[in-house]
Amino acid sequence: MLSSLQEFVAHLSHLDELQTVEASVTTQLEIAAVTRRISSQPKGGPALLFRRPEPFPFPVVTNLFGSRQRMRLALELDRLEDLTAMFGSLLQAVPAGGMNGLAAQLASQPALQQCHPVMVSDGPCRETLEPEADLLQLPFLQNWPDDGTGGGTGRYITLGQVVTALPDGSQPNCGIYRCQVHDAHTLAIRWRSTSGAARHHQEYRRRGERMPLAIVLGGPPALTLAAAWPLPEGLDEVRLACWLRQAPLPVVSCSHGPISVPAEAEVVIEGFAEPEGTLIEGPFGNHSGRYDPAGPAARVTVTRITRRASPLIPATVVGPPPQEDCWMMQGWERLLAAFLQRLVPGVRDICLPIAWVFRHSAIVALEDPTAVSVRETVHALWRLPWFAKARLLVLVDAAIAPRNLHQVAWRVVNETDWLDDLILDEPGGRLAIDATRRTFDEGLADQATEQLIDHRWKEYCLP
Repeated sequence: MLSSLQEFVAHLSHLDELQTVEASVTTQLEIAAVTRRISSQPKGGPALLFRRPEPFPFPVVTNLFGSRQRMRLALELDRLEDLTAMFGSLLQAVPAGGMNGLAAQLASQPALQQCHPVMVSDGPCRETLEPEADLLQLPFLQNWPDDGTGGGTGRYITLGQVVTALPDGSQPNCGIYRCQVHDAHTLAIRWRSTSGAARHHQEYRRRGERMPLAIVLGGPPALTLAAAWPLPEGLDEVRLACWLRQAPLPVVSCSHGPISVPAEAEVVIEGFAEPEGTLIEGPFGNHSGRYDPAGPAARVTVTRITRRASPLIPATVVGPPPQEDCWMMQGWERLLAAFLQRLVPGVRDICLPIAWVFRHSAIVALEDPTAVSVRETVHALWRLPWFAKARLLVLVDAAIAPRNLHQVAWRVVNETDWLDDLILDEPGGRLAIDATRRTFDEGLADQATEQLIDHRWKEYCLP
């Protein structure tokens, strides 16, 4: 199993999935621009290893998960689609019901209970102590010209796994949030109000205490992905990563609080989210092609940085699709398919088109849909956290593979009755399209002729 970023990069290199850039490049805009151009290639382009990021001594790796093939390699699967069946088997053991208590019920299953971190006394992430704990000595990227112009620097930790817990060490959370470098010892971290880190910070603020946290760079690829995915609230990302790897995860404790980090990490940044005061984070260029506006974020004081003797610094670059984060969400799509099959009757499969993925929009395939069941399904989906803000849902019959975007588009345009098949939630700004009708092609097909040419196809000497 893959235990570290170093192992993953070596594996990608062996399979010719990694391109090394020996030329000197700057962390201000240049690496991001190169990465965006590569990741926009068909099938995502290769992962990139920049050996000489000016003026820093440590290499930077980008586009690590930027293809369906590398997602499969990161999760050590024969096919990415296998993830749906694997997780579906786990969900079968959970009593039928809705979202309430789902994470707790999952966590109680033996298959997840036996997947847990294992505390060790030391690890590669503690090989070197940075004496000044200086964030400015690490090659963090500025992706877009106006990033961070609201205050601080334009440099961000973009693939850092932020580890937090409640004061007693319970309910651990590992999530990827925007971490803007303000100065050598200060970060602005923007976490969603509904995230695990935000809930933990609120409890510490209620007590008037600083919240210990750690930001992990690298470690097992499975944990990076679990941290990036919008898992149900309360589902432990570390346990899920152990399940994905089918192996325990060695961790080391942090001396400043009740949290632990992967022993095989490249870099561990430790510090405290302050109970009072905020910093301005942003603007930040994102997948919409525009800047997220600057806004208040948690103020984090960095107190210690440890690392491998020769670390790799992972980074991701966001922008209009296709980019690496779109491919990372292809793994989540396969988990989400399993969740939906369990939570919403009649759902067979789902596709998160790359160009739609960050608008919570999807193509959903239904088993034996009717006009009534389609509307019931749409409203059931809108009640789930993953689709509460969905701009567009397209419902198709399960006979149509939802990933076949050409076929879906043809049905939407040619078979949809725009008076009857649009489902509009005007207050919520949400739209769904019932594209489940199956009349057009059925009226043209001649099954006897199709069977004849199937039988005689070799005689035609055609491809």
